[in-house]
Parts: sequence; structure tokens; C-alpha cells
Amino acid sequence: MAELGDELGIESYYRSFPPGTTLYYAGAPADELFLIRSGRVRLVKRARGVERTTGLFGAGELVGEEALLPGAHRSATAEAIEPVTALVIESDTFRALTRKRPDVGEGAMQQLVRRLRRAEEQIENALLPDPTIRVLNTLLHEVDDAERAPLRLSPLELSTRTGLDLDQVKAVIGQLRERGYLEVGDQTITIDDPAALRQLHDLLALKEEVRHGLSCR
Repeated sequence: MAELGDELGIESYYRSFPPGTTLYYAGAPADELFLIRSGRVRLVKRARGVERTTGLFGAGELVGEEALLPGAHRSATAEAIEPVTALVIESDTFRALTRKRPDVGEGAMQQLVRRLRRAEEQIENALLPDPTIRVLNTLLHEVDDAERAPLRLSPLELSTRTGLDLDQVKAVIGQLRERGYLEVGDQTITIDDPAALRQLHDLLALKEEVRHGLSCR
């Protein structure tokens, strides 16, 4: 979908956002969608004075899909964490576009389904007390979904998806690398033997179940 603006000849609808720029605030009326051409955007929610990143999005992804619902408001704040260029489309324009180009609507729907699966993954991780199991769970989800290797996962994205802070994520990844379960590159993670990683996950999960069972007696 990143080439959509080029195909339609609407270069004037592209906008640039320096790092740290807020694209929109939580609670504001939702009337525009942002199709990212380059850079990354994070979604942030604040609860009880604590700010947490709830999503990271990059080139080819839609942000601000609440605008598809009439009268909707933003559920989170969107912030550029890198120089971002995005196609900014009003919701009425996007609806008209999907009527002319059904493939655009299908692409948006696929993205929303992926986000629903990520939300389910985050809920699942929130129920897992062990940081290592959370990281393994997310890595295995990514292995199942990935179309190619290596996986492109930054520490910040892992932190977002696992609900752990960055130091915890880096510590777990460091341990897994030292034990030979994965290799770490520049914003990439390579897993040569997913079966071994899954076996480790299942073993740790079993130990956690046994420990929890004993503590309940």
C-alpha cells in the first residue's frame, strides 16, 4: 500500500513529520488516516501517570484507523520516532477510494486483522509472569507469521509486544543469544532452529505451571 499515493498522483497529500512530532493526540476527533511511506510511528497510552508504547508501525502500514468509524475519537497518541513521511487521507476520501479500488480496502482489512492478532498476543503475554516465556512467545508468533528470515524486530517492538521494559527484553535476548538459540544483528533476529526455541518455551511453560500448582496447595 505504500505506493498508493504514487499511483493516484496525489503527492501533495504527503506530509513529513520530524522525530518527536505528535501526529494526533488521544481523545481527539478521528478524521484522518495516515499511510506511512517511510519512518516509524509509535502509539502511546497513559494510565495512572505511566506512559506505555502500545504499537509500532512502519512503511506500508496504516495508522489512525479509528477514522473509519463515524464520530470516533483517537484511542492513543501517535508520535513519530524517526523522520516520517505519510500520506494523510481524510476518512471520507479513503472510503471513496476503497469503493474504486477494492484491493485497497482488502489491504486495510488484512492489516486490521494482524493488529487484532497482536492485541491477542499482548493479552496472552500479560498473563505470563516469566519474562523469558513472554519473549519466546512473541518470537514464536513472529516465526509463524514471517514470510522471510531474519525477523525484523527491534528491542522497542519486543518491549511493546511483551509488555516488558527495554532492559528486561535486552537481558532475555542476550541470554538466548549466549545459549545459541538465536543471532542478533542490526534490528534483526535470526532463528535457525525454531523447533528448539519452541521446545524451550514449552519446557519453561511447564515448569511455570508446576511451580504455580505447588504454590496453590
